[in-house]
Amino acid sequence: MEIKAQLNKPYVKLDKEKCILTFKGKSYPEHAKDFYEPILDEVISCSDEIEGEMITVNIMLEIMNSLSTKYIYKILKIIEGRSKKLNINWYFENDDEDMEDEGYLFKDSFKSTNFELISVTDLREI
Repeated sequence: MEIKAQLNKPYVKLDKEKCILTFKGKSYPEHAKDFYEPILDEVISCSDEIEGEMITVNIMLEIMNSLSTKYIYKILKIIEGRSKKLNINWYFENDDEDMEDEGYLFKDSFKSTNFELISVTDLREI
């Protein structure tokens, strides 16, 4: 599954072969349910294939609204419940305290995972 980024929607890629899920860009879609439900459905439908595998989720968002936060949290919880090992890489720009704080909130919710907070100069260069 691959979704191209739009003005207020992030790039999303689910690489089943490498067990990597990536969110990159800006996430404040007007209709978050319409955007995130197909991603959630895809994660659920392929969860049998990825069960027991190590899964990496890369979150490289410049901004996200509360509904995006809810859906990303829900997706991560589903993956966490199905995977023996979950790695979450939370990238944030070194001058963006809001996204850094959001990363720490997520980290507190996923204590059994390998959760890395990664400061970068510019997310668009990753």
